[in-house]
Amino acid sequence: MQPKPKSRFARLMTATLAGSIALGGIAATVARAETGGKQATSLKALAGARLTLADAIRVAEAAGQGIVTGAEFKVTKDGTCFDVTEQSGPTEIDHRIDPMTGAILASTPDNEKPESDGDSDTSEANELAAIQGAKTGLLQAISGAEAQGGKVLSAEFEHEDGALGIELKLADASGKVAEMMVDAATGKVMVGDQDHNGGEDGESGEQQAG
Repeated sequence: MQPKPKSRFARLMTATLAGSIALGGIAATVARAETGGKQATSLKALAGARLTLADAIRVAEAAGQGIVTGAEFKVTKDGTCFDVTEQSGPTEIDHRIDPMTGAILASTPDNEKPESDGDSDTSEANELAAIQGAKTGLLQAISGAEAQGGKVLSAEFEHEDGALGIELKLADASGKVAEMMVDAATGKVMVGDQDHNGGEDGESGEQQAG
């Protein structure tokens, strides 16, 4: 679980619309972006799914192969699925879960050693221990966000400025997509670096604002 390259949150705030949502009663400022293209297709497909992202995480947890570290809804050329990642020691297991039935379509282990992506055995173990001991988990973060309306498209544990956080991508009722980072220890929104602002294909806020 190598940390992703980050762009400064302050830059995103000046390049995109700023909105506020509440997570568990805590006001959170997030960067927003209009949906379009692939993003809109994903939202439409997710709206027609019988399972939610939280349901898919529970399915993966029931498989009992490790600790769930991330999940996202995907639209591919083969159809739609929830992609849920479990971590068991140095091995990541990716589950493809049917959004209509909850069946696990495939479970693919990634047996690459941590050193291959820049992590040491020790840091990987420490990260897993931090996730396992987190007071706020993926399901709790998703529940808090969706209680305010909208749907969570993805949730993933990430390290943000040395602290363990949960990165959420969520769409509100109007179809706008936002990203936020929640502190896994406190449940509060972390003000710091963000990866991107919910734009499709990894576009930055500056690109979308133009």
